[in-house]
Amino acid sequence: MPHIELRPNQKLLKPNFDGYKLSLEPVAVLSTDFSPTSYPHRVKPNECSYYHARLFGMQNHLVRDPWASGQCYYLDSIGMVQRVCYDSTQGRILPIMPVYKLPMVSSNCTDREKTAITRYNCSLLFPSEHLCLLSDGCGTVHVLETGDRTAAREWKAQSTLRPEECNLTQDVLAGGSVLLDGRFLRRDSKQLLHFLTLQLDSRAESKVKCLLHWHTLEQKQTTSTAWTLCASRTLASIGYPRYCVLDYHATAVLVACDQPFRFVYDSERPVVVPAPNLVQIDTVKPLAWEQYPFRWTQTSEEVSVTFEKQPEVQYRVINEHPSATHEPSFLKVFANDAVVIDGSQLYAAIDHESTIWAMDRKVLEITVRKQLSGILWPFIFLGGPEETILEGNASRPLVAVDLPPAPNLSVPLEPCDFESGQDIYYTLERLSAGDHNVTHTVSLGNGPPLFEVSLRAGLPATFAVRHDVDACLWQLQPVAFGTEDCRLQHEGTLHAFGYVQASKRQQKYLGCAPDLRYGVVCESHRGVYIYKGNYGASGGGLRNRAGAQVTVGQHQFVSLQNFGEVLGMCCEDDVLVLLTEKAILVLQLTNELSG
Repeated sequence: MPHIELRPNQKLLKPNFDGYKLSLEPVAVLSTDFSPTSYPHRVKPNECSYYHARLFGMQNHLVRDPWASGQCYYLDSIGMVQRVCYDSTQGRILPIMPVYKLPMVSSNCTDREKTAITRYNCSLLFPSEHLCLLSDGCGTVHVLETGDRTAAREWKAQSTLRPEECNLTQDVLAGGSVLLDGRFLRRDSKQLLHFLTLQLDSRAESKVKCLLHWHTLEQKQTTSTAWTLCASRTLASIGYPRYCVLDYHATAVLVACDQPFRFVYDSERPVVVPAPNLVQIDTVKPLAWEQYPFRWTQTSEEVSVTFEKQPEVQYRVINEHPSATHEPSFLKVFANDAVVIDGSQLYAAIDHESTIWAMDRKVLEITVRKQLSGILWPFIFLGGPEETILEGNASRPLVAVDLPPAPNLSVPLEPCDFESGQDIYYTLERLSAGDHNVTHTVSLGNGPPLFEVSLRAGLPATFAVRHDVDACLWQLQPVAFGTEDCRLQHEGTLHAFGYVQASKRQQKYLGCAPDLRYGVVCESHRGVYIYKGNYGASGGGLRNRAGAQVTVGQHQFVSLQNFGEVLGMCCEDDVLVLLTEKAILVLQLTNELSG
């Protein structure tokens, strides 16, 4: 199983970036009030778990159309899909326009309310330039033909699906779900529509907390426009997905989480679950590290391994490059003839040329340097011993000496830069629909992806992760159909955004412009922070006292205290659109960004 290391493109980093300078220039804010029936639709959770609070509280109710710049959509209180459009040529908001009426669950429909044990917020997404997927939050998914969405025409329903009532589905709980991703494909004279939905399992007897349902609809090339369910898959985990998309050809799903997701059902191929008895038989024989124990500790740069030598045991360390082959060498530590540590099985790659070891009569000490510094390993290798925390260093993940440095910033990283003080490690995995196995893994370290954004229509969403103090955006690249490959490309960088984002404790939405000219931290009630990578003419040419030229960005704050809670955010190149409880706001950023 290949392990992918996220190596940023050095050309997209700015080592001379010296932070953000507060700008007091006002930001033009346009607002549009709601009519009595056009207020945003919102459902509050009936459970009190963290996952319910996150799913219901952090959902973005304002959905951007990646195929039409300046257009976004939301559902109002009566189930009308409302179009919000900003006309950049006139510099104003066009009147809110309804495009489709969704049949909503009435409070009088007690029978259907009983069926919907867990009701979710409505959700929609655009898998193509002419299609829309719309979920009512109570178990029904609608496939809509939108036509040319720039013309603001009325949408037409093509099909309606209730997954829990289909014969091909399994493990779909009664009630609703939330749409996460969708892809439209043409293959073998067929049109396929793949989409992912998320359900939370709050049953007391359940061992999982989150269910990902992957449904595939088929539309044959006939006069009929109806879609039929042709495949269904389900993945389960005790963790909450922080990033979840289908790959370019919809042959695999990529999930970022602190707990692994695994297939539990597939209507096309049976899911083979390893028998637990076979594992127990294999573990009867002691492992090599149990026979010859060792302890290990780590910093953000190195891993140290210590063996307390046993009598009549010969210890050897091999770290030589083969002379006749081009295959890379791996560190190997032997105790007699048993391989206790195999470098090819380590959690992440190491720098073999920097590996050192020392041995005396009592102790063998080995120090290896990580190739990817700044990430703490959750384990040294699968099934190996736990890390030894030295006395007086129980809170090691929060100690400043073990944290990656903050270049060009006077204040070092603090514990608030991390999501919590616990050892939580996030991994991005690619799970293939062909054999249900994990084909590629990406270590994300202690923090989850900061946010996701669609940079180009038709491609999977780009995700942002912290790299030192920056936020690097990574795009999943298309590969040849039929190949089990995963390629991630560094698309751009929001300089020092990871650092400033960590200090905002009331943040609700994070995002950036499709052209990456600015990043946004939006709070639930108080206001929105805008960070631009350059300060215009006034920020160019600044120099430190030593004479080296530095780059300074621009930071602005816009107060939102009079508009209620922010329920959605949409980032465009020139404007920032906000959906609040009382109005729709458009923050015009053109003048500032053009400087």
